[in-house]
Amino acid sequence: MDIKITPKGLRVSNCLNQEEVAEHLGISITQYRRKENGKVRFYADEIYKLSQLYDVPVNIFFTEKVSFGDTGDKTII
Repeated sequence: MDIKITPKGLRVSNCLNQEEVAEHLGISITQYRRKENGKVRFYADEIYKLSQLYDVPVNIFFTEKVSFGDTGDKTII
């Protein structure tokens, strides 16, 4: 069974609200909500800050397979 760890799951399990996490990332609460709901992507520096906030490795935010669809290369690694 695969268990998916999400930014929302980490936030809730650490008893934080969206405003607190947004403040830690240095973004508005509206922008954080959009990122947490998958409407906007997190930037690399934000992922790094989340990993520090929750004391987890950065790689938990990534799936095992990565598509290079944006570059036109359909290779999956």
